[in-house]
Amino acid sequence: MGQDIPVERIKEIVKDIEHPEIAATFYELGMIGEAQVSGKRISLELLVPFPNIPIKDYLAAAVESAIKKEFSGASVSFTFSIMPDDVRNKFLSLARQRWKGEI
Repeated sequence: MGQDIPVERIKEIVKDIEHPEIAATFYELGMIGEAQVSGKRISLELLVPFPNIPIKDYLAAAVESAIKKEFSGASVSFTFSIMPDDVRNKFLSLARQRWKGEI
């Protein structure tokens, strides 16, 4: 049986993904939560500012695509959690400063 994918590598990959509407990475925006790896199964928590954000599936697809570029056999699942107030405030501040427009 194969070895686990390093969780640190998953975090590095996700850290460099830029938000589609904001000129900032997921890491800068505080969107990266917990990551767990079991074999080739990856479970990743993405933090979002509000429930039911319309681009949630787009964000998940961008993350999954980036991970599968390096680990093609990986299975990626997501949970979405609401950002704590301090993280959301930073997110909104960066969004105002670096808004690129609609995807």
